[in-house]
Amino acid sequence: MIQVVTDMGSSRIAVMAAEVRDDGKVHVLSVESKPTNAVMYGFVRQPTKVGFVLSELTRLLQNSLSLPEVKALCVSVNAKTMKQVTLRLTRSLGFGRVVTAPLVDEMLEECYTKINQPEVAVYDVIPLYYELDGSRTDDPVGRKGNELRGAYNIIVGNASIREELDRVFERTAGIKPYDFMPLGVEALSAVLLDEGEREAGVALVNLGDTTTTLAVYAQGALQQLLVVPLGGRHITHDIQELGISEANAERLKCLTGVALKRLVTSPKRVNVPAAEAGAPSVKVDTDFLATIIEMRLAEMMSPIFKALEQSPFSLEAGIVLSGGGVKLDGVADFMEEYTGLPVRFGDHSPCLTHDTDERYADPVYAQLVGTALLLHDYRTDNPEPPKPEPPKSKKDNKRGWGMKIQQLFIDFFNDDQYLKSEEKKDDKRPE
Repeated sequence: MIQVVTDMGSSRIAVMAAEVRDDGKVHVLSVESKPTNAVMYGFVRQPTKVGFVLSELTRLLQNSLSLPEVKALCVSVNAKTMKQVTLRLTRSLGFGRVVTAPLVDEMLEECYTKINQPEVAVYDVIPLYYELDGSRTDDPVGRKGNELRGAYNIIVGNASIREELDRVFERTAGIKPYDFMPLGVEALSAVLLDEGEREAGVALVNLGDTTTTLAVYAQGALQQLLVVPLGGRHITHDIQELGISEANAERLKCLTGVALKRLVTSPKRVNVPAAEAGAPSVKVDTDFLATIIEMRLAEMMSPIFKALEQSPFSLEAGIVLSGGGVKLDGVADFMEEYTGLPVRFGDHSPCLTHDTDERYADPVYAQLVGTALLLHDYRTDNPEPPKPEPPKSKKDNKRGWGMKIQQLFIDFFNDDQYLKSEEKKDDKRPE
């Protein structure tokens, strides 16, 4: 079963086709992507353009892999307005009643209707734990009690996120979105974190192009979500202020930029073409460049550092970094110095099959791989009902009877031929 998923980032839109093998590993078949500025901070700014790009990329996938027509795409969502709200619900069961699965599902569905703020939509509901008569449990189904309480994290965001996505798919020739739209951080968590880390406490920090996301996992669930509307592009724009083009500023950041000034032990001067035609080249010292980068990073991470300091959860597994921004030299040292926590880079390559092209182990593909894995699990748990066969027309029925009569004559003559051959055999028998 092939999973087709998309990642609508601020710098590019990508579509991936992948298979999930029996061992749970993902075989990436192919990825098609295209640079675009039609999405910003997780919001689709130009639905028509995005719809056209998705149609184009999906068609390229179909042609390169000889796929059947792709009729649905899975989109992972993550935007600057998203945050989590904690909600608690209570149900009186009566004396010694058994907690049933429909009751637990009913409480979960109620969470989607509890947010009555205008222009706010619920994007996910995450059960944290249940209490049955004051005794905490992760799964109360089948147990007896008098009162059941449930604690949930509700992920909310601007309703326009989904509205704009609907507008996108109105413009994608026959391609529809799955009802299942996982959070981007949940897709990353699926391939970058293990159960032990999610249980012990870990901070997943995703460094994107226009946003930086913090997701704190503890006790096996997503406990905190914070999206900061600043990312790698803002560092590039700061460097661009030196009088160079955006393309050269990005190149300078990636090739000679460092996240901590103290890591620049041998400063050098780099000549970069000026943005203004005919102007002399701009001379940039690498230690000054590192100062620009570190100052912007500190500003970007300030809300995240504050959230980590105030978190009630012990982050025994430290910080895991993901996203295209992890390619910046010294970013792990920066995070360790400013937080005092152990830091590692997320690696989704163990989730890939041995025959997957090694280029798909690049961090930019982690969210796509995670989305494919979550979509596979969803489709396995929610199989599509078999399509009913179309009713036969009277013409088809007549044709069917004609075929039956024809077959009857064939069988008759076959039997007659068999009898004749048997008669010949009898004639040759001795008297």
